[in-house]
Amino acid sequence: MKRVAAVVLAVAVSGCASVKVEQRDGCWVKQVRTFPSSFKEEVGPCARPKPEWSADRVTRLVQECVMHADYRWQSSAMVAWNRGEPLPTREPDEKVLEACMVTTEKMLSAEKGELEQRLSDVSKERDSLRANQEQERESYRTKLDAQRDEAQAALVKERERLQGSMDAQREHAQASLDRARDQMHESNGRLANALGEAAKRPTPSAVATATSTSTSEGKADTRSDSNSRGDSRARGDSATPSNPRVAKPIVATPTSTMCSLPSKSAAKQATASETDTKSEPPSCQPMQPAESTEPEPSLAPQAQSQTASVPLPLKSAQPGAVE
Repeated sequence: MKRVAAVVLAVAVSGCASVKVEQRDGCWVKQVRTFPSSFKEEVGPCARPKPEWSADRVTRLVQECVMHADYRWQSSAMVAWNRGEPLPTREPDEKVLEACMVTTEKMLSAEKGELEQRLSDVSKERDSLRANQEQERESYRTKLDAQRDEAQAALVKERERLQGSMDAQREHAQASLDRARDQMHESNGRLANALGEAAKRPTPSAVATATSTSTSEGKADTRSDSNSRGDSRARGDSATPSNPRVAKPIVATPTSTMCSLPSKSAAKQATASETDTKSEPPSCQPMQPAESTEPEPSLAPQAQSQTASVPLPLKSAQPGAVE
């Protein structure tokens, strides 16, 4: 029973102890508190101070390598410290820096090899792309040359067709002009012959005819016709008499009595008819033209010579002549 009580008391005493681990000034510290009031601190492994990171890539790689080496040592030291074992020895800074320099050099060499391999791959890809581009350029050039030749052939055919059409139209227009010129020359010849025949004929004489009439109101109307003789002679009418008779004008004699004029009003005609019949003398008769058998002398104009000018034939214009 005494042994059991001692074991229970030892377990109770050990169960009242508390352990706390914290990092202070870069070092790990373990605080142990036991019942009733005992306090104990134990200092563990310490970390290296953090460096100022450099902008240079090589220096930055060396600093990172040193920090990784210190982190690995801290991990192994923490395991040994928690187990109560002695801490492992830390390598000196010179050795760590030398190892990190070698590691950085190997890393840079590996990266350089990768870059060279990538550069060679890119060069091969560039060469293949350049070859493909040259092939495509040649194919496009051949295709463009074929299309250009086809277009030129089509243009040549179209030009020949248009040239033939223009030549045909020019020939047709020239033939039309020749026919029109021949017709004009023929018509000019006919006109010249007709004018020559007309010039050979004698000039017709002009005859003037005058006619005079008068009314009871004292008005006279005189008309003349001087073209009938000339027209008849121009038409070659030989049946027309050479000396036509001219009628004398009607003249009222002083011994004859003039009849009164009729009234304009319709209402006065009925009442005035009886008085007019009584007032008019029996000798009131309408005037009659006096007959005369002597012909009046006709006016014949003097004959004048006429000349006709023959039009000259038109000159044919050359097809390429400039006006």
